[in-house]
Amino acid sequence: MKNTCVYHLCVSCKKGLMFRSRQDYIRFINNMALLAYKYHIRILAFAVMSNHYHIGIMTDDYEKFFRSLKVSYSNYYFHKYGVSLPRTSGFVQEATGNLHIVTLIAYILRNSVHHGIVGHPFAYPYSSAGCYFSYNGSLYSIGHAPVIKRVTTTAPNEYKSNSDREGMIDPMTFVDFRMTETLFTSSGRLMYFLSRYSGPKWEQEQRKEDSSVKPITLQSVECQGIDIEACMKNEKGHSSLLIPDQLLCEWIDGKAVPYYGLTSFAQLDWEQRTEIAKALRSRWKVSEEQAERCLYFRTKTSAGPSGTGTPVHNEERADQAPSSDIRTRKLQVAR
Repeated sequence: MKNTCVYHLCVSCKKGLMFRSRQDYIRFINNMALLAYKYHIRILAFAVMSNHYHIGIMTDDYEKFFRSLKVSYSNYYFHKYGVSLPRTSGFVQEATGNLHIVTLIAYILRNSVHHGIVGHPFAYPYSSAGCYFSYNGSLYSIGHAPVIKRVTTTAPNEYKSNSDREGMIDPMTFVDFRMTETLFTSSGRLMYFLSRYSGPKWEQEQRKEDSSVKPITLQSVECQGIDIEACMKNEKGHSSLLIPDQLLCEWIDGKAVPYYGLTSFAQLDWEQRTEIAKALRSRWKVSEEQAERCLYFRTKTSAGPSGTGTPVHNEERADQAPSSDIRTRKLQVAR
């Protein structure tokens, strides 16, 4: 029989976004809850960001759960947007020893702070931060969104009776908050780990506990390619992010895409995406990088003479389009 261990599961995409709307976040979290129930996974903590997610679990076998979670959401994304999920990569990290485990959980819960979305973990709706030492769940509010139910796992009764009117499963019914509270021992210790600055002291404490195990650090928890210096600045309240990806995507999908007579952002051609990016930068002063990731999708391409691909969909609209400047001005006032 396998030993029960604590694992950190992380999946990210370098280009584009995995979650564009509140409905997407809620669908993923519901899938996670149902699959955890199906495969007997104890979820200790989670944080779902627009282009990646972190989950801390306790189990003797994570593979079926992890694989099913990725496949189920990929199928949902394709069904909704008509295009494949952006190319993703992931890793699994094991944590042993109390300090290593609570450090890992703290980094997962602080993820929204490290990426400059919120000022403290409890303000972020798509994580389990509000589940601990708060038995009425009053700190946790994820809002309402319609959910397309395509997961065949039968939900336990406590899931059905503890969901909002549009299908959101209350995280306190599937997160093992009792185990996480036991690991931290007190609400004060949890708050200490959620508010302290990252630094060498964290590593020293873990090495003192077990020098044979590699310390859990911000760099080891974060996805490959993440700017660690920026995360450290965000941790200290110096975020430069003005508007979350979700709000930009909701404007793109709800206003800009219908303006072109389309039903999905994946149907936009290059010229249309360029015009929308200009409107985003003009209206909300977003960075070019943020505009690009909100508009990116994997396209079917035809090989060009130099081996580079060119989009093959929606090109027939280009000769019917008004000038970019006129379109951009119209997009700016579309509400």
